[in-house]
Amino acid sequence: MSSCKNPQPGLVPSVETRSGGLAELRTARDFSGIVKKALPKVVIESMYRLRRQVRRRLLSRGLSRNKVFAQPLEHMRASASMSIIVPIHDAPLATKRCLASLERNATKSEIILLDDGSKIVETAYIIREFSGRNGWKVIWNADTRGHSAASVSGARVATRPYLCLLNSDTVVTPWCWRAIEEAFEIDSTIGVAGPSTSTSGNEQAIAEPCRLFWNDSQICAFAERLMIAPPQPVTVDLPWISGFALFIRRSLWEQLGGFNLHLPDYGNEIELCKRVAKLGYRTVWVRSSYIHHLGRQSYANEIGDHEIEARILAAYQYIGQEHGQ
Repeated sequence: MSSCKNPQPGLVPSVETRSGGLAELRTARDFSGIVKKALPKVVIESMYRLRRQVRRRLLSRGLSRNKVFAQPLEHMRASASMSIIVPIHDAPLATKRCLASLERNATKSEIILLDDGSKIVETAYIIREFSGRNGWKVIWNADTRGHSAASVSGARVATRPYLCLLNSDTVVTPWCWRAIEEAFEIDSTIGVAGPSTSTSGNEQAIAEPCRLFWNDSQICAFAERLMIAPPQPVTVDLPWISGFALFIRRSLWEQLGGFNLHLPDYGNEIELCKRVAKLGYRTVWVRSSYIHHLGRQSYANEIGDHEIEARILAAYQYIGQEHGQ
């Protein structure tokens, strides 16, 4: 697979259907400061809203809302190399959607669910229903310990070569595993990998306007587009890979001891990727793989935006102190 050290910032990979429906999609860019100063706030907000609607229509063009997608055998087999660890903290609707997608598209994977002190009864029911039907492993925390601790606990019982640390507000697709597995297999210097998505906080997000808009069929149809006509280069080196679906070699995770428990949630993936890079491994975005991320549907439900921003700032300060940056 090809790689690129310095991708152009802010650009979405070219996504083309066989019918030529979409030629090129670009991520949102802020309007210039001059425009913002010249126009009233209500006008600027209306312009942003209109732009989101246009981009949503472009991204959604030709995507079926009711098609059922079958997973090809080679992609099913690729999922067998993955131990998928899903920390769960309530958000039962998003959790059920995530587990249903795993039931459809990760039939050969080792699934490890970790309930991190959920309080809603429906959440426990959903976990028992899916785990009982599929033979998935479950770890129950009586109290909430945070995403990092939950991931570390889940990884302790993992047995497959690659770990996928998956948020419970994601939707996996039939084609997301093979491209990731192939990246690891082709290049032994790749330590961490991540797919394209809808929201991530970095360049991996290529479908932000449709984050809460698409149903599962549209998500899979979009993922199929990426698989049929993969963007080039397929792999792109990034300073860090977003934690919504972070893939790492299990041997490397164990060598590093997993997430730093001084960072219970925000920034834990950034700090981990810094340690990965110090060992000489690459952290790459595999653009032909797609896992949808709803965003802020689980742990974040219990805290407000100001608290989230405070935690992110504290995490950056800690990372700077630990890594000298």
